[in-house]
Amino acid sequence: MERLEGRRSLWPLEGRPGAAKQMATKKRFFTADLHIHSCLSPCAELDMTPKRIIQRALAGGLDIIAIADHNSCENLEPALRLAGKMGITLLAAMEVASAEEVHVLALFDSLQAALGMQEKVYASLPADLENDPAFWGEQVVVNEAEEVLGFNSRLLAGATGMPLNALVEAIHALGGLAIASHVDRESFSVISQLGFIPPGVRFDALEVSGGKGVPPCVEEAGLAAVSSSDAHRLEDVGKKKTRFLLDGASFSEIASALKSEGGRSVVID
Repeated sequence: MERLEGRRSLWPLEGRPGAAKQMATKKRFFTADLHIHSCLSPCAELDMTPKRIIQRALAGGLDIIAIADHNSCENLEPALRLAGKMGITLLAAMEVASAEEVHVLALFDSLQAALGMQEKVYASLPADLENDPAFWGEQVVVNEAEEVLGFNSRLLAGATGMPLNALVEAIHALGGLAIASHVDRESFSVISQLGFIPPGVRFDALEVSGGKGVPPCVEEAGLAAVSSSDAHRLEDVGKKKTRFLLDGASFSEIASALKSEGGRSVVID
């Protein structure tokens, strides 16, 4: 095939003497980059394989990452297997484009939920449009060993037919988190496309590109802000990140932090 370049206690913590104090003080900060593209995204470089992304993330001191490809998650399963072997938390994710061309970061707690979202996305992509690799770039499906399994022929760079509110609700119906992508950019953001953050759209957080502080629209929306790299090249993985104060590295903990539950919090660099 073609190739691209502590033991667990037997006693539950809740049942031990002094457990309340231990549980109250065990939170720590976890560093996360929740928006990284693999070689499946046509705009990403071909060496953005799941294996190399994870290696880069570990070298950069990241605890949690999400590989969020455009309108697809076909590289997610090998990425999850590699993450388990290599010792990093990887969240199931996609970046979905609404009918208005608003990009939304969709995070899920399982591969099955992400695949359910992928099914909805594929059903809403224009059936008569295919990817032109010479124009958009290759959409490469790989395995854990970086071997090419195939090429996605759909136009993943395009918009789905799902209106923004319907897209966010579809993410929530699968138990996911809907984060408005790079709201401070001049293209493919809810601000660039609509001019405002619709009050009826139930975003769980807003993503900022970082470097310019939190824009007024984020503060006005009253939602948590996260910062991510939106990396399409290996050298950009972890350049923008978020620190979460959590009990552990997991989807549910991040969901609670976005709502500031139980002393959890979010800090953007």
